[in-house]
Amino acid sequence: MTGRERTVQQLDPLAALMSRPTGYLAAVAVPGYAAFMSWQNRGQIENTLLAVVAVLLVLAAGIALCVDTSPLRAPVSSRTLVVVVSVSMGALLLSSLSMWSTDAYIRDDWGTAVIGMYIVALAPYRPAKELATAGVLGAIFAALIAVVQAESFVTAVPPVAFVVVAVTPVLAMSLAAAAFTDVLVRSLDRWRVRARRAFTAMTDGSGESIARSVQQDSVTVLNQEVVPYFSTLLDGATVTAISRQRAREIAETVRSAMVADVDRTWLETVVAQASRRYQHGSEAVSGVVRDEGRLAEQMSTDERTAVRALIVALHAHESFDARTASIDIDSRGAYCDVVMRARMDATDGTLRGDLAPFIAVARVMFSDLQLEHEHPYLTLRFSYEQR
Repeated sequence: MTGRERTVQQLDPLAALMSRPTGYLAAVAVPGYAAFMSWQNRGQIENTLLAVVAVLLVLAAGIALCVDTSPLRAPVSSRTLVVVVSVSMGALLLSSLSMWSTDAYIRDDWGTAVIGMYIVALAPYRPAKELATAGVLGAIFAALIAVVQAESFVTAVPPVAFVVVAVTPVLAMSLAAAAFTDVLVRSLDRWRVRARRAFTAMTDGSGESIARSVQQDSVTVLNQEVVPYFSTLLDGATVTAISRQRAREIAETVRSAMVADVDRTWLETVVAQASRRYQHGSEAVSGVVRDEGRLAEQMSTDERTAVRALIVALHAHESFDARTASIDIDSRGAYCDVVMRARMDATDGTLRGDLAPFIAVARVMFSDLQLEHEHPYLTLRFSYEQR
């Protein structure tokens, strides 16, 4: 497991998920732009094979971007940024080699713009420092190529002018992406601070309402079981062996209910509520959570939120069978392993698509989350640190 990074995806997973269409657009538009500009410069190309391979590398970088930003692979690692930028730099080099001695105008070259556009597409997934660093390295690489290739350009200006033209696209887009990401992450941090303050204030002021709620629940139990018994006993005015046995049964029922409420973890409560709500009004399925060490209490607030949302989404799915559900939590050193299983009679594509937003959030909280769907059973495995 890895620590959380200061990225938009890890601080606000749903916002990153909403921006994923930008990645699809980049994967189509950027290779299209490279192909169009290569066609426009076809008169300067002396090695067609290198030009074609350069465009194919741009396409490969776009495919890698789409695959690695899938919500089922969240969170995006630095490896994705390295791969996309490195492949784009390779495309820049091959494009320059394809017209090494015949490239008349550097302004028509598309390589640096491609690097910059892909960095912009990765802005929601990586920290601002990484985006800026990738842009600077891409600019240095483009500057070196421009200096070496300067003899082929027809414009009679100092080589430094070619360097400026070469590095401007990638620097402008990458630094803009880094600045945008930094501002957004800082705003998310401020929002989280205000949210915690509001939650604390709300919690401090809710003690009386919680006490009243508990009292009302206790009164309800008494009204349903104890009051009718005493009314019957008073009407008969005689204590018999049967009435004593009934009193013991009521006492055991009340005691068991109160003990169960005390011993129930937040996870069991979530499962019971979701089961009652979505299983067509049937009674909640018991025995779903197997957590002898009460390890669910070790989850952080964010981890609980992700698990709660995932459980509700599973129960809300039309193919979910609550009677087959199980959640096992076991200790493993400093970590807790969680295995969630259930029967879900749906196709793999449909299931993954319906659960994609919730899986994306869960993978940010639990970086080792694994999803297996061996029809018709779904299995989720992840772990978290004990606190």
